[in-house]
Amino acid sequence: MNEKLLYFIWKFRLFDQYGLTDTDGEPLELIHPGIQNTNSGADFQQGKIKIGKTLWAGSIELHLNSADWFAHKHETDKAYNNVILHVVYEQKGRVAVRQNGEVIPTLELKKRINANLLSRYEELEKLKDWIPCARFFKDADEFVTRSFLSRLLIERLESKVEQVRTLLSTSENDWENVMFQMIARYLGASINKDAFQTLAKSLPVKIWAKHQHDTLQREALVFGQAGFLEGDYNDEYPQQLRKEYNYLKRLYQLQPMEKHIWKFLRLRPANFPTLRLAQLAALMGKEVKLFSRILDAKDVKLIHQYFEVEVSEYWKSHYHFDKPSRKSDRHLGVGMSRILLINVVAPVLFAYGKYKGNQDFCDRAVNLLESCKPEGNSIIEGWKKLGIKPASAFESQSLLQLKTEYCDTFRCLDCAIGHSILS
Repeated sequence: MNEKLLYFIWKFRLFDQYGLTDTDGEPLELIHPGIQNTNSGADFQQGKIKIGKTLWAGSIELHLNSADWFAHKHETDKAYNNVILHVVYEQKGRVAVRQNGEVIPTLELKKRINANLLSRYEELEKLKDWIPCARFFKDADEFVTRSFLSRLLIERLESKVEQVRTLLSTSENDWENVMFQMIARYLGASINKDAFQTLAKSLPVKIWAKHQHDTLQREALVFGQAGFLEGDYNDEYPQQLRKEYNYLKRLYQLQPMEKHIWKFLRLRPANFPTLRLAQLAALMGKEVKLFSRILDAKDVKLIHQYFEVEVSEYWKSHYHFDKPSRKSDRHLGVGMSRILLINVVAPVLFAYGKYKGNQDFCDRAVNLLESCKPEGNSIIEGWKKLGIKPASAFESQSLLQLKTEYCDTFRCLDCAIGHSILS
């Protein structure tokens, strides 16, 4: 037993409530357990109980044993003067009192909690499966599972709102720059995401807009700013880019990044930062004001089209300057387009709806995820082994949120699925 589990049992009344009495033998009726308090003060506020014929309303404090009341010095804290009931797992030591010495009724739960609940919780704590409840997952109510997953999708989008707001505050409230920086970040994947975002921040959309239709200038901007044009090259193309970048650097007072920041180790060529930079330059050549276009787009297919771009001729046969490779299209594929829609477009639309107080944009974000195919990654494969196969990005995003924010941190008591299994 721990206090978090005790809170859970009390909140959902997972104990025998028949014939309740306090430790003095007085009949006790639980009318409302109260609302859990996450701030300072008693654990549950606005509780209601009836002792004998007297109705009490106020706070309820929970401890593993009675002595904890005094260990925490509640008897000297006026914030606990309105406590109407002290709930303990086990009665040990003196009973709780207020500042003025008044005794507070105590309810002991030890003999009223089902042993199966305790043993199953203990199993969840000890098991080292992929998720704590892997062996019991099939026992969860299917309706509860589906309902909770729907809630988790909104929770996941809400969690990304703050990230968007932070970018907005550092981008002079320019939503085009926010969209551009987030797109760049996801093009960098996990290993180069920070470098890509730094690059995008140094090249605001207003600069790109002036060079949208000139491939040489766009690639000069992106490769020069990334630091890849430092040094000597044999190919004529990087020499042209360097010459162009030197002019643009003076024009916009740019400060290039250090080349060593970019990582290639253990990456497939399709994910090399040089190719991703070429794709970013191509993307900004097709459409600079992506945020505005996406706001107007009503069809997910149209949004996908904005991300369907091919690199310039040089990068169709190179992954590095001066090192030719077998020629291929090397376009921004459907897979990356889907990743950008799920992780950038939907969250930005949702955040914009919150920012404007317009639910229509929030609903559009959810609808986009419902119409998009699910991601394919190790976490989703893990859920499939447990019998859950997401049909859309709406469901796969919910499952990612469940795994990373609940299962990995053992938040079974905060999880509706965990609640279903335990109760």
